[in-house]
Amino acid sequence: MNFHLRFIVMRCFNIANCSGAAIAAAGFLLGFTMQASTAAADPKEVGVWYDDTGKGAVKIEICTPTTLCGKIYWLKEPMADDGQPKIDRYNPEPSKRTRPICGLPVLGDLEKISDGGFDNGWVYDPKQGKSFSVALDLLGPDTLKVTGYKGMRFLGKSFIWTRAPSDLPSCDSQAALPPVPVPVPAIRKKQASNAKKSKTASGASKLGAADIAKSSHHKKKKVAKAAVTAEPPPVASNP
Repeated sequence: MNFHLRFIVMRCFNIANCSGAAIAAAGFLLGFTMQASTAAADPKEVGVWYDDTGKGAVKIEICTPTTLCGKIYWLKEPMADDGQPKIDRYNPEPSKRTRPICGLPVLGDLEKISDGGFDNGWVYDPKQGKSFSVALDLLGPDTLKVTGYKGMRFLGKSFIWTRAPSDLPSCDSQAALPPVPVPVPAIRKKQASNAKKSKTASGASKLGAADIAKSSHHKKKKVAKAAVTAEPPPVASNP
């Protein structure tokens, strides 16, 4: 393609009355070549990756001509217990604790290094509210090793991320869905039912005990009355 492009361009230089069609063709080929070169230059680390927990995914992008960055793209559970979108509640800066987790920047300033990977960047963990240095190493087309460290890289901790499917929905689209009501666990229903039965049984037991006590009291009174009635009259003594 480059040969044909050079041929058309040189011919236009040599022929004064070069046609507009030839110039347009040269421009088209030049633009196509530049687009192909740009696409080929995109690092393979670019894309959407599931993190090691499988509960979140990060979209890695080219942020400057020489660095990569990333933000949270997908969450398995985008909503908190109160039904609201999750926020950066553990951030050490109080002013940032209301930031939504969806779209939160978690990678930045990653630079290409000589061995082919990326290093000298930072990673933010919203579960801890802490930042670390980070390096990326592509282990395969769909496998990425992410190493977070403080100070020396070889003392850091590595995690394996896997490439997510292209049709993975973003957490923005997830947040747009109506909240799903949280069902009451069956065990709670059973406990409530048992508590109700126990309360009813307890009330019945108290009523039964009162009835028994009342009946016993009446029986005692009847027995005492019978004993008085059955007692023989005094016998008169002979003079």
